[in-house]
Parts: sequence; structure tokens; C-alpha cells
Amino acid sequence: MSIRTACLRLPAAGFQQCSSRLPHWRSAQTMRMCSAMAQEQEALHTFSVPDGSQKRLDAFLSANMQDTSRARLQHLIRDGHVAVNGRPASKAGQGIRSGDTVTCEVPPPVPVEAAPEDIPLDVVYEDEHLLVLNKAAGMVVHPAPGNYSGTLVNALLHRFGMPAVRLQLGRSGPEESGLDEAESTDGDGDLDPQPTWLPSESEPGVIRPGIVHRLDKGTTGLLVAAKDARTLAALAEQFKAHTVERIYQSIALGCPRADSGVIETNIGRDIRDRKKMGTFPYRSSRGRHAVSTWQLLDPLAGGTASLLQWRLQTGRTHQIRVHAKHMGHPLLGDEAYGGAAGTAINAIGQGKSRRQAITHIILRELNRPSLHAKTLGFIHPVSMKRLNFTSELPQDLRSALIALREI
Repeated sequence: MSIRTACLRLPAAGFQQCSSRLPHWRSAQTMRMCSAMAQEQEALHTFSVPDGSQKRLDAFLSANMQDTSRARLQHLIRDGHVAVNGRPASKAGQGIRSGDTVTCEVPPPVPVEAAPEDIPLDVVYEDEHLLVLNKAAGMVVHPAPGNYSGTLVNALLHRFGMPAVRLQLGRSGPEESGLDEAESTDGDGDLDPQPTWLPSESEPGVIRPGIVHRLDKGTTGLLVAAKDARTLAALAEQFKAHTVERIYQSIALGCPRADSGVIETNIGRDIRDRKKMGTFPYRSSRGRHAVSTWQLLDPLAGGTASLLQWRLQTGRTHQIRVHAKHMGHPLLGDEAYGGAAGTAINAIGQGKSRRQAITHIILRELNRPSLHAKTLGFIHPVSMKRLNFTSELPQDLRSALIALREI
């Protein structure tokens, strides 16, 4: 086994044991190499619950992973990184018993530093307290594993003349993990728990959230960012109270029979694939409450597709994409949630070569889930005036609509 492989398989304590057995002239260099590689790897911890032990899951992990805070472990449980006997844990307070096997995957940390980058931004409103912009497709909001540069955070640092800044290490969501890619990518307007670029009063040099909510990498449209702590806190409260108006538009496969409807479920990590989200029964023990209101705007391609409008009453990760799949009409171009190329070509193409060819061209030009954050409205935290913004559909979605209407 090579030194590289051996080091990557050792726990943190194992690095010291490994280095003590290496030749002196290579020990320091190898330690630096192992440490750097270890920070880039996802750590997997496995524990067997001893006889007579009956504890909450988070308490058990906290006792066995003393270098990780209990709050961090609760985040990992909520985000589907912890399993009991091979099944994703439903909640931090889940009970465990003697003989259970608990696994915990700890994602790699976000980069220690975010550097300013001269990235063009489509700013639709700006004052001394906040900024509203039209996010382009392909832009990730936060630096994270797999997306260390080219993010919205990097662009905002440059725009406001800020130097490179340290990032407080945090969990990575779906967008930042490279899912669409995560988290991870927001999750369709999800309230953002991640650190970004506002200085922290309690920890000088550490960056706190300035971007109040986020959009998936492939989602286009309106997003607000705060410039000061007061504005940040006030905007976050509005998102938490669900008083922010958020309207999205999407192209979906198929056409709903009704003109409008409400989807109310729980949304949480998919049981079969923790990198995706899934729906669970409302008020069940899995996931969090999620409500989406939808409206049919325009049947397309003879009813094989449709233009839908969405209003969010909650903000969960990938909420619209997951609810669209749940109602049987996944978003066109959404590879993760049922709108992949093969499915779309079959659904819209109807076995006809011309329709299939047009659908193929549409998908090639889109190369993303067809979702756009069209409207954003909120109360300005300082002036207390109502601000409402509307963004036109981007060119790729407009072209797709034209093509689908002509089929």
C-alpha cells in the first residue's frame, strides 16, 4: 500500500503514528501532504453502540466525536450524512440501542479563503444597505468543495473592494456539493445558513452571512444580499416569517389537468440517494414542512409540456424541483429530478423525428433545469418601503418557449 493510500485511510490520530515510523527526512513533508489531502476528503466514521447504551443519536455521536460540536453533528444528521443500521437518520433525537451501527460522513470543509474576482453581475438595484441582482445560470452562490472560485461571493468581494477573506468552516449543502452543481446549492430561495462575506463582530476576520438566501447553480433570477448586519438580520426575519414574495417560472414536462394547486409535503434527504432531496408525507418524522402553490400559465407542445408559475410559502432545498417531480411534472432539463434528456425527448417527441430533434436542441441550449426566479418583493429594512422586482426570462428559456409553442 502506498504512503498516500495509507494516510488517507488513517484517522487524524493515525497521522502521528504513521509519521513516527517514516524516515526522518520524509516525515515532515509527508505529514504536510497527508494533512492537505485529508482536508479534501470526506471522512467516514463508523461506530457500534455498546451493550446497555440507550441514547439520543446526537448525544452518542457527540460522545464519540469530541472534535466535532454537537450543533455541527445535528446539522449533519438533518442533512442526511448520518445513518443508523444503513438507513438515513430521521432526526437528531432519534433513539439508538445496543448493537446498532452508526455511520457519520463528514463533508470536507469549505475553502479557508475567498478571494475577490472581477465577475460581471447583472445588478437591478443597489443602495448603501443591500443589493438585488439577477443571477446567471451556472453561477454557484458560495465557495465550497468543487467550486472554490467564480462564485457570487467572489464577485461581491470584488464589487465592494474587499480583500480576500477567511470563511468560517461550515457544512456544505446540495448546491455546494456539486449536485447540480452544492446546496447546495438553495434551494429555490432557501434561507441561507452558510457563512459568506460580512465581517463578524465576535470573531474578527471571520466572515458571516451576507447573502440571505440562495439559488441553485442552474437557477436564474433575482437574489438579494445585505451589506450590513442590521439589514441582514431584518431580511432574514422576513424570510423566516414567509413575508418575502417569491415567484418562479418553469417549463415542466406534461401539462397538469387543473389550472392551479397547492403541494404540501415534508422535504428531506432522499432515502436512496443522500445527494438528492425527496418528499415525505406531511407531518411525518422525516424532512421539514414544505408548501408550494403552482399555477398553469400556458400549455406547450400540444400538452406534452407546460409553463408553470410557483409561489413559495416555505424555502426548502430544491423545493420547486422536488415538488414538480412529486406532482408528476418534473422540470425540463432537470437531470436530478426526472427531467433528463431521454425522458424529455420521449415525452415531448412523441415518437416523431422532428419533435425529437427540436427537443434535443432545446435541451442542448438549456443544459440546466428550466427554473427562473422571476419576482422578489420585501420591505426595505431601513427605509421600510416595499420593494418589488421582476426579472424577464433569460434567453435560453425564451427560446425554449418559442420552440415548444411551434411544435
